[in-house]
Amino acid sequence: MPGTTSEEFKPAGLPCPNSSASYWHSEPSVYLLNHRTTSSLPDSCDIVIIGSGITGASVARYLAEDDRAKGLSVVMLEAREACWGATGRYRFTLLSLSLYYV
Repeated sequence: MPGTTSEEFKPAGLPCPNSSASYWHSEPSVYLLNHRTTSSLPDSCDIVIIGSGITGASVARYLAEDDRAKGLSVVMLEAREACWGATGRYRFTLLSLSLYYV
């Protein structure tokens, strides 16, 4: 952008300590908050899914239902809580689409 300096555009630093709350966590799931399936990350895996928003969750479901993925080791990484990032902020787009196709 013309007229801006590099000091005005610093990386956000992820995850930031004071992010806004996700729409989907207005009534949080006790099961999903702080959910982990393992106490530590595995040394290796076949597939890594980065993010648990609408795209990450869709990929995980697809892999769980596809016979070609049977036996593969899948790891989902999330910086905060399930559905906390962009999916939690663009809720109206998803709600609008779901109402349109009902």
